[in-house]
Amino acid sequence: MEHLKQAGLRLPREAWKPRLPHAEGLPFLKLHRICPGTDDSDRPLRLPIGTVASLRACVATAVAAHREDRLQAWDSTDCLSVLRSIAMLSSLESETRELRAPQNRKDFFQGLCQGLWSAVSEQLASTPDAEDHEGFWDGSLQRLVALHVSGLAFVDQTVTSERSEVNRVSASILSEPEPPAGTARAGTLQVVRGPIPTASNKEDAETIRIYKPLLIPQPVASMPSPQEVDAVLDALAQEFPWATNVVSELGSMMKARSLFGVRELCLSPVLIVGYPGSGKSRFVRRLAEHLKLPYLPLALGGRTDSKLLSGTSRGWAGGEPTPLLRLMLQHKSASGMVLLDEIDKVGETNSNGAPAASLLLGFLEPETAARWHDGFLQATCNFTRLTFWATANSLKSMPAALLSRFTVLYMPEPRPEDMAVLVKGITDDIAREWRLPLEVLPLPPRSMYEGARLNARELRRMVMQFLSDWATENLRPERLH
Repeated sequence: MEHLKQAGLRLPREAWKPRLPHAEGLPFLKLHRICPGTDDSDRPLRLPIGTVASLRACVATAVAAHREDRLQAWDSTDCLSVLRSIAMLSSLESETRELRAPQNRKDFFQGLCQGLWSAVSEQLASTPDAEDHEGFWDGSLQRLVALHVSGLAFVDQTVTSERSEVNRVSASILSEPEPPAGTARAGTLQVVRGPIPTASNKEDAETIRIYKPLLIPQPVASMPSPQEVDAVLDALAQEFPWATNVVSELGSMMKARSLFGVRELCLSPVLIVGYPGSGKSRFVRRLAEHLKLPYLPLALGGRTDSKLLSGTSRGWAGGEPTPLLRLMLQHKSASGMVLLDEIDKVGETNSNGAPAASLLLGFLEPETAARWHDGFLQATCNFTRLTFWATANSLKSMPAALLSRFTVLYMPEPRPEDMAVLVKGITDDIAREWRLPLEVLPLPPRSMYEGARLNARELRRMVMQFLSDWATENLRPERLH
């Protein structure tokens, strides 16, 4: 800013109030002269070369910190310096040739700074004084910069009748931000639509601070290409040869979306019905792993407390938002696979909470999922990019309204000829749980299970017993030496 002062220029303090220019029709980040003259008032005001160099050095420092994963050590002053630098370089004319033309500034912002802004603003939202700088991290200022470089906002409004139309177009564009650089196939989604009311309780206020990054648009998983869809289906067909109908239905869902050019990954709700131990839950987990989706299993069997789904309201000890938001926060993604395990065994909800079935209806219906109200944050949340799959042993106790939200698929029991494949999959799962390479654990001999009709749970117990016996026999210290 010292370079600006030396050049006799300044930015008014209200320029950094992101809602002010749009609401009152004021110009966005307009340079002013410290001492206005009479002979040069019509000359365009541009960023001096020295100021541009300082601002670009600030942005370059942030790029390096982001690449080396050092942004989490930055305080609010560091973050604000970078965001102001991005806004000024993208929005103001410069005396340097490379950032003088509007198209050059647009390329600079969309090619580098859009994604960098998201990363820096996320760090800013986690700082102790984040509430003082909400416009910088909640997407307001970022959207105004994106709108400005697009050439659709803050034009010379010389005709009064044009002003309302410009504001109408601006509002429609501001409703959804542009995706960050490097995510051409995947968009973004603002999971929590603020503002989040403040809390008087210290613990509640700290929890709110932790969840504030979800006010920033989060990445949405991209739909795999047709070739990638085939690869996922082939892998699942090899792991679950007895579940050909489930794999086939999944293929119909994904191939149609992929071939029609759907960009964002989100599958319809599916309920897999089958006997205990037929591999229903494992199928959903492996699907999430193949699609690289964050995975959240919710064990609903016998639960009478709806807090597992809704979280806890403010004021209660240990209160927190719905675990769906925790999944998004931990993985920094608006997408995910949620397993509603044993949904047919949900117990009667006690008098202190809403019926679990009614809560599930809210998650499974797109209209309500897009406007779901979280009781702890006291804000509207958007869960439309989450995929909800469920498992059940029977449909007898399922409410008709809840059942109608799902595509119901039957999972057969594994056949005797499927035992070898199932044992290999279970052994690989154990290796992943133990964080070991897949080839480290030995496979049980076929003689232990050949010809038997064992479900997945019984086979897992058999594999665990085999691994225990094998390790005792072969990995004892006296045998290793």
